[in-house]
Amino acid sequence: MQYTEKDRQVLHDTWMSYKAKMRITQIEMAKKLSLTQLEFSNILRGNSVIQHQFVNDFCGILNIDPVLTIPSLREVAQNGGFTHATIKNTFIFDGEITKVTYVGNQLVVEYEHTPIDS
Repeated sequence: MQYTEKDRQVLHDTWMSYKAKMRITQIEMAKKLSLTQLEFSNILRGNSVIQHQFVNDFCGILNIDPVLTIPSLREVAQNGGFTHATIKNTFIFDGEITKVTYVGNQLVVEYEHTPIDS
């Protein structure tokens, strides 16, 4: 799916509102998105293509639903156009991962935990 200029404008306006309310800088937000400040700026100004992962990450940080926020996604959802979605989860383990397996939709992560003595 390609995002439109209207989508970009909504992302920009949403960012400006969030930035003012939360008193966060563009550099801080870029770090949260694992981008440089220039990359973040280029996306919001329309100098770079908007990627789906950016929209997911951006909306996740702002705690907003991309389907309710982004006009193109809202339109696709209203027309019943979503057949699947790609979801990304990140986990932090308190130890070293020793084995990862999966069966169907179950992911099993084995790791060694060494308690810290008090």
